[in-house]
Amino acid sequence: MDSGGSVNSDYDVGERTVVPALRALGVRKLDLVIATHADTDHIEGISGVLRGLPVGELWVGHLKTDDPMLTTVLLTARERRVPVREVRRGDQLKVSGLTLNVLWPVGKVWSTEDNDNSVAVTLESQGWRTALLGDLADPAEALIGAGKLDLLKAAHHGSRFSSGEAVLAQTRPKDVLISVGRNTYGHPHPAVLARIEAVGQRCGARIRRARCAGPCPSGRRDAGCGRAA
Repeated sequence: MDSGGSVNSDYDVGERTVVPALRALGVRKLDLVIATHADTDHIEGISGVLRGLPVGELWVGHLKTDDPMLTTVLLTARERRVPVREVRRGDQLKVSGLTLNVLWPVGKVWSTEDNDNSVAVTLESQGWRTALLGDLADPAEALIGAGKLDLLKAAHHGSRFSSGEAVLAQTRPKDVLISVGRNTYGHPHPAVLARIEAVGQRCGARIRRARCAGPCPSGRRDAGCGRAA
């Protein structure tokens, strides 16, 4: 789901970080890649992934025609003969005991904010459930009905506009994963960490920060897991 990107940089995250990390994990092909929304930090690396590994299908939500980054990804998919599918709420994929449900977008009306058009999904396997919400903001993240979760991937890298009290109360996750690295946006926001900590006091939710989960550009592994300080 997404493949990162380097804003204002020519570093190819997909080719130089994501693909080597997948190969290190023994992954030689991908049945599905999901592009959540047309933000560089989410989808720029997908082109490198499509070139580096066989991919069965590419899912997108808002198929914008005026976004250069999304256009590049779609052109790469065409070159690699990867089918592109526009997904909507209610779409589902079942394979090998896994169930992937699309909760968002509905697709009838599009927001001018790309974040609000993010593809959001739940993934279930043998009673274990997680939700990946892209960059959805509060209150939309709580309206899609993710339900009780074992793991919540916090929307928008821990932005103060996401991971609101409503979605945390609804999902009551055992773990909350925040995908974040060094940034100038203040992610994760202290208010978000406080909200998750409050949920943790009630239902045991733990914060886990995912920084670099594979061969990093610097040559070091600095993935971090644990309770937030």
